[in-house]
Amino acid sequence: MLETFFNLIFAWRENKIKDILKSFCSFEGYALNEEMCCYFSPEWKDYGLEYFDEDKVLFDFQVPAVDEDKQIVISYQEFYDIVCKYYFEYARQHSEEQDEIMRLLAELKNKLNVKQ
Repeated sequence: MLETFFNLIFAWRENKIKDILKSFCSFEGYALNEEMCCYFSPEWKDYGLEYFDEDKVLFDFQVPAVDEDKQIVISYQEFYDIVCKYYFEYARQHSEEQDEIMRLLAELKNKLNVKQ
């Protein structure tokens, strides 16, 4: 499901790819639509979501986007690893944006306080 979320970001929101990464750097989640969203742990209370733990990202998938509602909680490290996978590929394909993407990924790594 997480791969689907990121595949859809890059398929549906290609003109906002850098803005989405900037939002992640500010601990702001992203919603593809009302049924597929991600939230950083500091945002959970703002959206009335059950609080799981510090330093986590919640992916919320709801019907009709999926067969049944599902929430997936991952660590900041897991989140960073997934983001890097997709953004490295994007940077490879868009060399004119590579420097900015790499700078934003470094900023995200620092803010999430994760390892490479």
